[in-house]
Order: sequence, then structure tokens, then C-alpha cells
Amino acid sequence: MRPRSPGPSTGEYRPARSHRPASLTGSGQLTSPTRDGRPDFRTDRPIDAIYAEQDARKYLTLASRRDTRRDNSNGRASRTPIEPHDPDRLSSFTALMRGIDDRTVSGCAARMDGMPRPSTPLVGRDTELAALLRLLDTGRSAGHPNASVVSGDAGVGKTRLLSEFVEAANERGVLTLVGHCLDFGDAGLPYLPFSEAFGRLAIDQPDVVTDLLAKYPPIARLLPQHRRMGGATEPPDDRLDRIELFDAVLGALTELARDRWVALVIEDVHWAEQATRDLLGFLLARIFDARVVLVISYRSDDLHRRHPLRRTVAEWARLPTVDRLPLSPLPAREIRELVRALHPGPISEDEIQRIVDRAEGNAFFTEELVAATEHGGAYESVPAELADLLLVRLDRLSSQGRQVVQVAAVAGRRVTHELLAAVADLPDGELDAALRDAIDEHILEPRGDDGYGFRHALLAEAVYDDLLPGERVRLHAAYARTLTKDDIGGTAAELARHARESHDLPLAFEASVRAGDEAMTVAAPQDAMRYYESALELQPNLPTAVRDEAALVRVTADAAAAAGHQFRAVSLVRDALSEFGPRLAPADRAELLYSLATGLLNVDIDDEALVASTEALGLVPPEPDSALRIRLATMHANAAMALGRDVE
Repeated sequence: MRPRSPGPSTGEYRPARSHRPASLTGSGQLTSPTRDGRPDFRTDRPIDAIYAEQDARKYLTLASRRDTRRDNSNGRASRTPIEPHDPDRLSSFTALMRGIDDRTVSGCAARMDGMPRPSTPLVGRDTELAALLRLLDTGRSAGHPNASVVSGDAGVGKTRLLSEFVEAANERGVLTLVGHCLDFGDAGLPYLPFSEAFGRLAIDQPDVVTDLLAKYPPIARLLPQHRRMGGATEPPDDRLDRIELFDAVLGALTELARDRWVALVIEDVHWAEQATRDLLGFLLARIFDARVVLVISYRSDDLHRRHPLRRTVAEWARLPTVDRLPLSPLPAREIRELVRALHPGPISEDEIQRIVDRAEGNAFFTEELVAATEHGGAYESVPAELADLLLVRLDRLSSQGRQVVQVAAVAGRRVTHELLAAVADLPDGELDAALRDAIDEHILEPRGDDGYGFRHALLAEAVYDDLLPGERVRLHAAYARTLTKDDIGGTAAELARHARESHDLPLAFEASVRAGDEAMTVAAPQDAMRYYESALELQPNLPTAVRDEAALVRVTADAAAAAGHQFRAVSLVRDALSEFGPRLAPADRAELLYSLATGLLNVDIDDEALVASTEALGLVPPEPDSALRIRLATMHANAAMALGRDVE
């Protein structure tokens, strides 16, 4: 076992040269495995007190051990040096805040109502609402729950319950921060709900956020203008360590709660990507004494056996400060009450009973069945597919209204007016009339000052699924063209999705690489790895002139190592060396061999690391001196020392 460098008496942790990476468990515990797999420490100390220092620079790779597609390794992560924050870089906070506008982060308005405003009374959820409000009991003793995980099938009433909770919390003077996760397929925009929550706060209380940025500079990376293409994004090599970001979010919430209660509500976590899940786990495990409560919701019927959230929720539930709040279907008595609230006019008992039987306790289905009854009782039997029921409202729209709703569905559950107008390409008067039509039919609803959202995610999914394949491709292509314009505040993640769905492979490749670069700058290596791997899949279909095969493999392996997938990083580089073979330039092959040697050292295959570094050194001439030669020589010396050999 390699020697451990002695740390100072204050408890600072100093690893030896070959220390393995720290990892964040699903419950937010920080662990650091040794070479034999046993943890060196497991602690609940403030995270900024746990760091590693090497060559007078701070390092720490914080990685998740969860991956639904591959087994994680316990190897050592290669560390990317992170310079301490330079106050001058973020000194102009006032100017930064002036740059925030009402454009979106990934289709989600930065300034928006936290939750939709219900038009009907809450029915049948008094017990669940009381459980959430108990989290705000200022007299609760230490150790009592300060977080709740709300689960239930689609349409059962999660959003309605949380809307009521947010409204009641606001009436008590609680600061409510609300964020939503969106469905981006395999890889989403890292930390999207936190960008929405802090972006909204920056609009509503800019002075507060200015003070937060002065104390916790990494929060700036989450603000909307730092996430959009063309915004104040950081260069790809200016990476933020996840410990810094996680600690900053925890510190910001604690700071906000100094003189008031704070409620952080995150919806639709079944769509959350790895980085968001890890940050939530971190907060759940570390918010103890602060007057901060967390409320998280997810769709239980979306959690198939291999869904990454299944294991995560189980780990969260083991924390003593977390309560689970499953929403079961409403009983028949309460469905009847809901029907009468939705349909105040005359309605026969037979019609009520048919609705009760068909809705099966689902509040959203009840609303749709009541709406169908109001328009002539179109359904005498339950439709074979729910989409048939959901699309009844679409049939009542004008042709322009239907077109606008279809365009909005391709964007996702939310879309800004600017982006929707650009893609729909209708005259202003016709667009306004179409939007009014869709809003009156309760398909879309305004979100914030400059956006629209579907009343329910199921509506968006049903409309999207109803499109013909050619229609989907054309609309995705229109979004991709629009997002490439400088005056539209989209993200690289959005552009990658639309370009891929429209079969524009060169644009999808470019956007995937940009999305990966952006993810690395906000300490989300797991998401970066997925974007880079998507680009690797697209790369063989591109013209040779636009490829840089070796460079893309290197950044993908770097992201995999930073995310804790050490063996995946080694496998990527090995495959690339085998596939690219003789067509690689000597310098490119040397770079790949350097990445391979780094990965092999991280997983304790020191003899192969020495072989790789030896070959790499032979590919780079000793004269003139070069940065690559110096890096290779250092790596070669490290590999030799790991084997106890002397080097010249």
C-alpha cells in the first residue's frame, strides 16, 4: 500500500500521489476508498473542510458510484487542477445581475411562476398537505424530518399538492424556490432545476443574489445567462470541482435561511440527470440545523426496474431527516367531490358514476372526463389508450391552434414565446389567437412573463406521440435552425437534442461536444461523458475533415475518469488506439498513450502504465522541449516509481 502523506493537525486530508477518488453516495455521504476498497474516511463535516492539496493546488474528484449502464470502478481518478477562485474574476456582480433577462434555460423561463395556479379547490389531500406543512414547524426538535419525497402516478395530483404547499408557505413568509426537471432523453442539462430556482430568485431579489455570489462564487455558474449558448459561459478548460459547487449551493441555502424559512421544491425528478440527483442527495444528507426544507417529487409509474432513481430514492429514504409521501389514488367519494367542483352545473348521477369508474382515482383523468362530458359526453366507454382521451381537447382547436400546440410539444413541456413564435412562423395576430385558443381549452397555460407550458406532462407527451414521423423531423429541424441564431437564448443541450432528432448529424455532433464542454465547466462529468459518448457515436458519419478523433476520445476519457468510471476511461482509450491505429499522427498517439497511462495508474495496473508511457516517450522527440514531452516524462517517472524502479 502506498504511503499516505501526513496531514496537518486541523484534520485536513492530504492524499499521497496515487490516492483514489472521493465519491458521493446516493444519500450524500462522502467516501474515499483506499486501494483495498475500505474507506479512508466517512464524515459529515462541512465539505469545505475536506480537500486534498498537491503541489500547492487544490484537488478533489467528487464522483458518483451509480451508473445504470455500466459498473463503476473503485480506481483512482485523474485530477484536474482547480485554481482557487480569483475575486477579480467575479468582482462585477452588479453587472452580472443586470445581464439576467427573461429568456430561458433549456426551455424553462428564468422568471416564471413557481407553480401553476389551480382553478379548483384541493380535494382529498388534506393529510398529505398537513404532512408537508409540518416541515415548516419552527418548533420541531433536531432530528425530525426536514425533507419529503412525494411520489405518485402521472396525474394523481403531485403538482396540485405542491402548488397548494407553495401557496401556503408563501402566506407564512417562507422563501420558496421552485425548479423543474425536463425530459431530455439520455442526458439532460446538468443542474437545470437549480438554475431555474436561482434564476427566478435573481429576477425577484437581485440584491440577495448579488450578496450570495460575493460569498459563494460558484453559484454564478448556475445562473441562466451562464448556461445559454452565446452567454457568459466559461471556457471548457475552466472546470469547477463538484465539491466547490455543492458546498456553494448548501452555503447559499443556509445563508438565505438566516432570517427566514426557505423551501426548495424540485419537481419531476424522474427526469433528473445524474448531476442533479447527486446534488439533491448531498443536500438531503447535510441540511440539518438550517431552516431549509426540501420537497422533491417524481412519477412512480416511470420508475422501471433499471431506472437510476429507484436506487437513489431508496438511499434517500434511509436518511432520518427524509420522509416519503406516496400519493395513492383518490377514493370514489373524493372523486365525486372533484367532479362536482369541476362541473358546477347539472350532471346526472349516472354520468358521475361513469366518470368515477373510468378515472380510477386519478385526478387528471377525472378532469379530462369531465371536460369530455361538458362537450356532449363524447365517450360512452373508456378509450383504449389514454392519448385518445387527452387529444379530445386538441380536436376542438382551430388549425392554427393545433399547429401551435404541436410546435410546443416538440419543444417539451415548456417553451418561451420567442422560440415558439420563431418556429411556428405565424403572423403575430394569428399566433396570439392560436395561443388564446389553446389556453382557453386548458391545453397550454402561461408560465411567467414570457413562456407557456402544457397543463400536464401527459398532454405534451400525447401531442408529441400523435405527430407523424415526418412532422417530428421537420419541427425538430426548425428548432435546431432557430437555436443556432444568436438572438435565441437556447442551450447546447437543447440544440443537440433537436439536431439529432432531425437527423442533422454534423450539427448534433458539434452541439453534443459543446454540451459536454459546458457540463465539465459546471462540475457535471457524468453528463459530460454522455454527451461526449453521443458525439463519439456520431463521429463515424462525419466527413473526415471535421473529425478530431483522438481529441474527442481524450476528453471523453477525462470525463469518465472524473465521474469515477476509471475502467471505462481505460477501455475508451484502448479501443481508440486499436481502432485508429496507423492513421494517428505520432503526437496524437502519444496523447492517447498519456491518457491510457494515467488511467492505468488510477486502477493500479502500473506495469502496463509503464509500457504505455515508454511507447509515448518514443513518439515525441526530446528536442526541442515541449509541454507534451514534459508531461510524458513525468508520467513515465510516476509509473516507474509505482513499480519501485529507477528512471533516468
